[in-house]
Amino acid sequence: MTNEMRREDKCDNTLTEDKSDVNPKEKINYRRLCVRKRKGFYPNSIPKERGCNAKYISICISLLLFIGDWFTNSSSFAACFMHYTSGIIFSIILQLIYRVVLISEEGRHLESRYDGKIKKLLKDAFHFNFHIWLVFFVCTLYCISYYIMHGLPFTIINVQRLVLASISIYLLGKVLKLSDSPLNDSLWVAEDNGLDYGSGMAYSFFHGYLNYVLPNTGGEDKNLKEIMTDFESKNGIKFEVYKLFILVPKSMRCPVSLENEYSPSIQESRSLEEKIKTVAGVRNRVYKNAVYKIVSKNGNRLYVSAEYATPLKTFANVCNARGVHAESYEKLKMDIISKFYLTLIRILDDNGLNELCEVIYFEDSYKNSNGELCYYDVGEIIRSRIKELKKQKND
Repeated sequence: MTNEMRREDKCDNTLTEDKSDVNPKEKINYRRLCVRKRKGFYPNSIPKERGCNAKYISICISLLLFIGDWFTNSSSFAACFMHYTSGIIFSIILQLIYRVVLISEEGRHLESRYDGKIKKLLKDAFHFNFHIWLVFFVCTLYCISYYIMHGLPFTIINVQRLVLASISIYLLGKVLKLSDSPLNDSLWVAEDNGLDYGSGMAYSFFHGYLNYVLPNTGGEDKNLKEIMTDFESKNGIKFEVYKLFILVPKSMRCPVSLENEYSPSIQESRSLEEKIKTVAGVRNRVYKNAVYKIVSKNGNRLYVSAEYATPLKTFANVCNARGVHAESYEKLKMDIISKFYLTLIRILDDNGLNELCEVIYFEDSYKNSNGELCYYDVGEIIRSRIKELKKQKND
């Protein structure tokens, strides 16, 4: 018996430390290893999308502090509200002052970054979203109205000292980067701005690969379903679904083939018909997708087209390269992978190609009773998703 066979047997017989809500001694529920976005299900070991708890708590704390201030001081509600609206206006003004400071540096890059247009620089520097402008306008209007009717509720001298100290502290805080932390980095990745590494990988993967192999790209080209139908006719087989399965393993482990020592149920078959494109100066670039057969214990065969998401392999290499940013990528890799998955399925939906491609984000590894790292059978992962797709179709 080879070392690989011993390792496989050891992993199969000692599934006792599974980290993913599965009782290994019973039949493994492979569906519970996969993210099911439509039903909002995530395995415990895969991070979910963040909610709005922090936002709601911040709003509640602000309201409670305002109410407490109003009740504990002798000032009227209008005067108390005047203090808080003044604070909001001042916070926005502090941000504007800092942006003026930033312009002093950006002006040196006017030609290279802003096409030599001062208007473009100012527009980028002083951009606020609509909600901030609305709040600023309402607060300013209220403060002016209160001043006309009641005058200032505080002395000019105290305000002057407070303003000068606040500006100084705010600018020093920016220099010291008080807001920088791994958590804030993680929250930034989670924002839907499309600028993070995961979103970038998803857009590149779609426009540089999937958008060539899935749809009909013009001329005599065929879409994926037509290519799979031709393959069926030539080889006398039947695909379970006319989709390309893109596998997104949590560990980023992407072997050269889905058929390996940890996945005994899946076997390589052949490749689908090639697509040949001339792209970015490379003539006759070949695009093709692999076909696998999944063999059950009773001998039934399922034919599928599947592959790992190649950007994950590249990202894993980046994390392991120990370069300048490798440590940061390692810390944020779960956020980046999740963002890659979420962005990719949204791009497929937006382009109407979700009917030709199924992305599976799943927990792929566990530790056995000896503490050795093992991997789940990818064939069973795909089989479980096929059952789910058929059930959805029948419903």
